[in-house]
Amino acid sequence: MAAEPVPQEARRLLKLLNEKNPALQIPDDYMDTHIRFEGGDLPVQPGALKSGALSAAASAAFGAVASQIAQDRYGGELSHVTVNTDHAGYFLGMPALVKADKPPVDWQRGAWVKEMDKAATMIYPTKDGRWFQLHGDLDCHALFRDIGLECNMDANREEAYEIIQKWTLQHTADELEAMMVKFGHSGSKCYEPEEWLATDMGKALKDKPLVNIEQVNKANGPVPYPPAKNNRILEGIKVVEMVRIIAGPTIGRTLAELGAQVIKVNPPHLRDINLLQYTLTTGTHTVALDARQPDQKAQLESLIAEADVFIDGYRPGSLERLGFGKERVMELAGSKGIIYIDENAYGMEGPYRHRPGWQQIADTASGCAVVQGKSLGAEGAVLPPLPISDLLTGVLGAATVLCGIRDRARHGGNYSGVACLTSYDMFCVSKEVGIYPPELVQKVESEFGFGPITPRDDVARLLGIVLQAWYKKRPKDMDFDGQLFVSFEDGPFGQTKQLAPVARIDNYPSSWDHPPRPYGYDKPTFDY
Repeated sequence: MAAEPVPQEARRLLKLLNEKNPALQIPDDYMDTHIRFEGGDLPVQPGALKSGALSAAASAAFGAVASQIAQDRYGGELSHVTVNTDHAGYFLGMPALVKADKPPVDWQRGAWVKEMDKAATMIYPTKDGRWFQLHGDLDCHALFRDIGLECNMDANREEAYEIIQKWTLQHTADELEAMMVKFGHSGSKCYEPEEWLATDMGKALKDKPLVNIEQVNKANGPVPYPPAKNNRILEGIKVVEMVRIIAGPTIGRTLAELGAQVIKVNPPHLRDINLLQYTLTTGTHTVALDARQPDQKAQLESLIAEADVFIDGYRPGSLERLGFGKERVMELAGSKGIIYIDENAYGMEGPYRHRPGWQQIADTASGCAVVQGKSLGAEGAVLPPLPISDLLTGVLGAATVLCGIRDRARHGGNYSGVACLTSYDMFCVSKEVGIYPPELVQKVESEFGFGPITPRDDVARLLGIVLQAWYKKRPKDMDFDGQLFVSFEDGPFGQTKQLAPVARIDNYPSSWDHPPRPYGYDKPTFDY
């Protein structure tokens, strides 16, 4: 059966998202009459996963709930929402689709510089014929030390892969996974989708909605929206996010599109990825606070007391040990209530919930990497080519926040939500979503010429492969002065240009109030 053009498929997937996620509360007739998908027929990513169409559907869902808030807050009719599906597809490369005059501040501190660092995040064959995703986090030295692997940090790309492959071939996939659990490192067998669903963790996540929000208590009744001068949808809404890397910061960045005041907290002793400062701090303020220090903990408590939203991007229990668990945060919020979002790899239930995880771990555990590898004719499992689950977990996490904000204004209370990387990936490879047929995968390859993709390609290399094809085959779309991009003329990084917001909401333009900034750039206050 021929695949539907991406705009039509995005509409189908939006309706599926709405059906599976009752919290969205998007009326059927609204989806038919007020949401418009436009764009080309073909996906813009390699492989069988419907990532671009899902990206468009997620952005449309975000826009639809934002329209509900706008109507509640300012009156009038529900707004129309327009999503360009090509734009939504390019959004999946957003962290690297940026130009800046000045270099980022160094928060990587030597991480992911050497080929050995990158090789520690690749997929490897094992003794029993399986494939295994390693992840050395932001310190591969700790991984190599714990597993007893002698490595050559001056090795080139192929040499680095061979060093680690020689070691993985001495162990079964189960042995490798047990080793990662023992030492507290990220790692996962590459499962088939049905195989993953049969695991205890897969069963725990199977029926969890992607927009996962519930009222915890009613507090003191409906909470009015703050005064607004500019009629922005989230004007005056205050957000504190304790997050790292991509998925968590994407939640705050997406809320900032609608005028929310977002403060991103970076603990100064923890590394982060330098490149992400150019895009994932756009519209936000960034502070460096160490919650282990009493004076800085007090500053953080003051911020939370003012906040309407708190985003926890660490493993379950991590912030609770620092005094910022859900109950404490809700206590600090007082009678106005707060929306508390847990963003993590495995959710809040099930046997893996305390394991560390990255996007790559979710991609391989859920079955996405196996599906991708088969569709591309690769020798084994292959990572999806972009930070897809990170970014779309972020967009759906932002939609979850909107549902909480809407419901708090209508009913009052505190709200608890979950944004889970593996849940998104499981939805992506579900039978209801489906995958693209081989003939369409080949047609996209013929159109873009991505070339061979293998288990030896880490996320950064895959991102480069896809972006190079976009620049070559879609130069008009990739024009940084074109309609898909926005420019900030004078910021901490000088002039910066990056992708514009995807969802376009009539009467309420999406835009960021200020340019990106380095981590730890601002003072810890909402008075700006």
